[in-house]
Order: sequence, then structure tokens, then C-alpha cells
Amino acid sequence: MRFWLSGTTSLRRTIRRGNLAFGAVACLTAPRVLVAQTVSPPIAEYQERARSSFQLINSTIFPLNAVLEVHGFTVTEQGEVQEAPLDTAKVRVKLSAMSFRIPPRQTYTVFYEATADSTPAWFSIVSAMTGAKTDNGLNVRILLPHVVYLNQKAPLRKEQVVVRAVEVDSAAGKLRLQLQNLGPNLGRVQQVTAMAGKTTSDPGPGFPLFPHMLRWTEVDWPERVAPERLAVRFTRFTYDTVLAAPAAP
Repeated sequence: MRFWLSGTTSLRRTIRRGNLAFGAVACLTAPRVLVAQTVSPPIAEYQERARSSFQLINSTIFPLNAVLEVHGFTVTEQGEVQEAPLDTAKVRVKLSAMSFRIPPRQTYTVFYEATADSTPAWFSIVSAMTGAKTDNGLNVRILLPHVVYLNQKAPLRKEQVVVRAVEVDSAAGKLRLQLQNLGPNLGRVQQVTAMAGKTTSDPGPGFPLFPHMLRWTEVDWPERVAPERLAVRFTRFTYDTVLAAPAAP
């Protein structure tokens, strides 16, 4: 979710929604209007093709103008989302409307169809909304993404997932884990849990594991040594592995 405000004093930060990160520019006065527009659902998953809809909710007292654009994107090993042009030769998306006006405190439903020559495929439908104002009268432009995954028919398999690295940052109290997807299928990590003796970490966040990609993730970890076991839960299976015991000092 991204915001542009007309003003000279601003603060750049990152907002994570639906396991994807989008840059944000927000006024230091934290105007309340920034949380008044939402997209539902932020993420949608389908098998091979999609015929669905999402809703844009205008909770403000201002009418909003919305313009839609379809984009591709890539995700780095660190989980950072990078916008890319949509490969229209591979992915085709039809929208019920490309621009419209949402009255105050109303909801607008956008219908769409999507197909791809091969799966998995993914894209985002970005709604650029203008017309809202902050508490101090600044005009706001808001970008709300609806992210769509077209999954392959065959699910990701357990033998296609490996743990490549485990790092303990005792100063930060974090455990960093690098996973690799060896196969051509897209999968989704539901949660990551580390265990050592009586210590079990709180579940780490979920994220998509893209085909033939490496991905780092982290969980809170109070111990100074690596865990004895890792459990990575996917939609249809759990990758449970015993780590090698740390060498004696």
C-alpha cells in the first residue's frame, strides 16, 4: 500500500500486507485518512485461471476517483517486492472497469478474469485512488494492490524444499532461515517454527515460495545456539527437519 501526500515534511516507511511489502510515504502528523481506504481481499489464489472480484472500500466523507492498472512483480530473496511490467504475452487479465468514482462511505466491486499460457503465474491489480484529504487539508493519492496467484494444478511437493542456511543473531534475538524451492511449482509457507529442548519459537510469518527461488525468513529466537529442529508448514505438508548438533566449543 503506497501513499503520496502533497507536503514538504514526510516519513518513508514500509507497510507489509498479505506477505508483500509496498513502500509508503506518510506525513509525520499521521493523518487519519490514511487508514480509511482498503482493498478486500488483498491476496487471492486460484488454480490455473481466475474469475473473481475484489472490493474497494471508501470509508471517508470524500468521493474518490479510482484508476486501475495491472502490473507484474518479482520478489527478492529477502522478501522485497519489486514492480515489473506485466507479461501480456503470457498472462491475460480482463477488468470490469478501468476507472470509476466511489461515493463517500461506499464500496465498489471490481470483477476480473485472468488466464495464463502456463502456471504458476502472478500479478497485481493496483487501484490508484485520489480525492481524499488529510486532517490538515493535504491531498492524498493512495495505491491499493490486489495480488493474484494462478497456481499450477500439481502442488509443491515436500522433496522440492530444502533448508540451505540457518543463522542465529543472538544480539537481535532472531533466527534467520534460508529455504530453497527446487521445483517448478509455486508453494506457500504457512508458518515457520524452531525448537530446541523446551524452547519453541513463536510461529514466523507465511510467504509464497516461488519456483526455483531462494527465500530468507526469520523468527524470534531467545537462544544463543541454533535450534535442534525446524518445522516449516506448507498448505499440504510440513517440512520437519532435524539440524546437525552444534560443534563443542
